[in-house]
Amino acid sequence: MNSVRVAGLRRSLLIGCWPLLGAVVGLSAGCGAADENPSTTDDQATVTGGPGAMLGSGGASGFAMAGTGAPPLTGSGGTGIQMMGSGGTGSVAVGPIHSIGNTPVPCNVGKAITKNCGSCHGAMPIGGAPMPLITQGDFQADHVVQYYKPLKGQTKKVYELAKIRINDMASPMPPGGNMPTDDFMMIDTWLAQGAPAAPAGETCDMTGGPVAGEGDGSYEPLVPLAGETCYELKVHGSQDMVDDSKYMIPTGEEYVQFYYDVPWDTGALGSRYGTIYDNKAVLHHWLLFTTLSGSPEGASEVAPLPTLIGDNATLLAGWAVGGSNLALPKDAGFELPAKGSKLNVQWHFYNSTGAEQGDTSSVQVCTVAAGSRPHVATITWVGTEDLNGNKWTGGAGMPPGQMSQFSGTCDPLREGMTDAAEPIHILGFWPHMHNIGVRMEAIVNHKDGKQETVFDKPFQFDHQIHYLQNYDLAAGDTITARCTYNNTNSFGVPFGESTDTEMCYNFMMAWPAHALENHVVSLIGATNTCW
Repeated sequence: MNSVRVAGLRRSLLIGCWPLLGAVVGLSAGCGAADENPSTTDDQATVTGGPGAMLGSGGASGFAMAGTGAPPLTGSGGTGIQMMGSGGTGSVAVGPIHSIGNTPVPCNVGKAITKNCGSCHGAMPIGGAPMPLITQGDFQADHVVQYYKPLKGQTKKVYELAKIRINDMASPMPPGGNMPTDDFMMIDTWLAQGAPAAPAGETCDMTGGPVAGEGDGSYEPLVPLAGETCYELKVHGSQDMVDDSKYMIPTGEEYVQFYYDVPWDTGALGSRYGTIYDNKAVLHHWLLFTTLSGSPEGASEVAPLPTLIGDNATLLAGWAVGGSNLALPKDAGFELPAKGSKLNVQWHFYNSTGAEQGDTSSVQVCTVAAGSRPHVATITWVGTEDLNGNKWTGGAGMPPGQMSQFSGTCDPLREGMTDAAEPIHILGFWPHMHNIGVRMEAIVNHKDGKQETVFDKPFQFDHQIHYLQNYDLAAGDTITARCTYNNTNSFGVPFGESTDTEMCYNFMMAWPAHALENHVVSLIGATNTCW
């Protein structure tokens, strides 16, 4: 029998950057407004920024390809990755009502904008995006630039600013600069013409267009499928009980931590994850962990920096602006904590509305019965926490004014594997760095001495999504995560949890459960690690 259940939660503000563990799900810093990325500058001149160093916190959108006229690479070798997982194709309905007016844009242009920009710049902008980009009136509106440093303080028509941003290779929109060429040419030409309205009498179906990303392709609330039970971990205003009141979010950036008792039966497997959106204007990302916290369900607490997560914390799932729901293959499910354990959901809110906002959004976890899927997967942290030093014990950090590479190699223990020749099956990657990270790779080191690059993508801090990609790591092989940085600062940048420091994590989803781990002690408290 299918069912939907709501578990209680508690709130706690995480002042500063989101807890280190949170880095995983890769959230984007302000989904990528035509203007700004809320908590940092955009030109990479500095690595300053609001709290939320980890994945998903607001950050600069600077983008640089390794080796393109940049200073020589220095540092340790390795290979890296870019985020994988959520996101996908889906229907994005274009709402017709705006205070600016609802004159439509040309049909083909509108479809291209919806596909490339609609996940953040919709009728209700999400993740700190400062304006909708739907109607012709949206593009004709005046906008005072706040965070795009080259034009800060200037007033531009939105279409003028949009043209600048989609052509800015250092800080592109959409984040990552990965707009298909045909879409780019169509939008760029239209913006150059002054963003004219659609021809008189033109009709257009603006729903159903694909949206960049991976996952199950859906942005709608998850509905239990046959054999599934779906649970909601709901945001609410009470500090000691579950209710329907809204959690009130002040202006600016806030990290809020909620605790729940595990609601599913022991042995259940995670099949899908999703989000029920309430106030999209303030949502940035969420991360779901297990925790050893003794806090009761419905309790709340405030945790100042450093927001370390404690021993044996395990990342289970996450969502970031622009990402869709995440569905695992039908033959695999995520390992979930047993009944009696504790869950911790960290929400990153970014309220750029100028007024206090309320929210009752929910994390959705859909489960299937124990033994119903042949493969059980877990997430492993692959990378390094030594970036020529770290924030807590000291060190110079990566050199200023140049590009650097740092890496960590995972030699897995292959625990739980009874067949010595059986491969470890990697389902995908969640790479994570901070503001000055520019590229991530994954390199397999075969036992015969040959190397194989199995993942290689540019990294964009404000557009971190999951990449679903299969790879079988053979017995005797190791895998290296390599992170490339462009440190344009005049100071060294070490490992740390905030946006003015850096990270090098490639979160890999793989089965058998825990086979990819070697349990190196992590600075942030995680034990499901390998480097």
